[in-house]
Amino acid sequence: MTRLLVDARVGWGSGIGRFIVNAVPGVARAMSDARFDVMVEEQDARRAAAELGEVPNIAVRPVGLRAFSPREQIALPKMAARYDLTWFTNYWVPLAWKGPFVTTVHDLLHLDRNLFPASLMKRALARQTFAKVRRDARAVMFDSRFSERVFHDRIGLPAASHTVHLGIDHRDWPAIPPRPWIEKERRIVVVAAAKAHKNFRMILDAWTKADIPPDWCLTIVTPNEQLRSSIDVAALAAGQRSIDLRQGIGNTELRDLYDAAAVVVTPSLYEGFGFPLLEGLQAGAWCISSTADSMVEMAEGTFAQFVNGRDLEGWITALEDTCAAIDQNRFDHAPLVARNIERVSRYRWAVTCDQIVAVLRDALAPTTIRA
Repeated sequence: MTRLLVDARVGWGSGIGRFIVNAVPGVARAMSDARFDVMVEEQDARRAAAELGEVPNIAVRPVGLRAFSPREQIALPKMAARYDLTWFTNYWVPLAWKGPFVTTVHDLLHLDRNLFPASLMKRALARQTFAKVRRDARAVMFDSRFSERVFHDRIGLPAASHTVHLGIDHRDWPAIPPRPWIEKERRIVVVAAAKAHKNFRMILDAWTKADIPPDWCLTIVTPNEQLRSSIDVAALAAGQRSIDLRQGIGNTELRDLYDAAAVVVTPSLYEGFGFPLLEGLQAGAWCISSTADSMVEMAEGTFAQFVNGRDLEGWITALEDTCAAIDQNRFDHAPLVARNIERVSRYRWAVTCDQIVAVLRDALAPTTIRA
């Protein structure tokens, strides 16, 4: 039987964690002739077993090797010889890795010194790792055409390159129709990890300065602190009016928030894919997004409003005008919602899994073996 190692040592409350939970089981089911050893950090072992354990050809393998740690650079490559192929679900491939592999690149944020705080050593290691991926990977999958283009421009062309968009029909979210517009709450929702590039300071500044009626509320949703947040959102929001901070909530509560919200905003300066924008559109909210390239790409053909992520006055105006238009019922929202849902329905995990399976099978074929 073909043996595949899946490196899933990521924060399971992150967007990459959602990718693993939805993609890995579907891929394994489609490749029932193969065995998948899914490597996770020890702290995520119980959750991984619950999420993946019902698939008979998946075995969860907890390891004491944290992703991005110096120790993994030495210890992890020793596992390569046991497997026919390794799928790194994030780009972080040890430099000494010798076995055949494919990888998914969600973004190249680690190379952006203006948006991602990191030591010179970590940034240098990131550059070396991307170079190894380009040189040695049998295939590289990207969440967006934007990430693929940046990789080609800054790193070079890998042996095989594929854009594999993610899905938003998450298996633990009920497929329910959006709440009727008249029942939506006067609530603006922001969903993002507490990282600098998510642009929380901008949206909080705009919220503070905008002339918005007091019955509106800004709800900020962030993961738990174990995802190594780089800013303190609670401190930024402290003392400001009508702000509701939710940390580490479950998917059911998150889905309910989307459904209740009249507005979803995604001010991020950089994204590889952008779940919250698409999830907001799917839930029938009016969505205001930054002009980050991947966000514009994902929302193509929808009725979403775009504002430059660094334009404070633009965000103030967008918030004021949107809230006023909703309060005064100036537009018929129903056809916009229908169009948005129709457009984002193309982002399905079944399609994602089919494309990943094709990449893995091609990487396993004898013709892909390098000299």
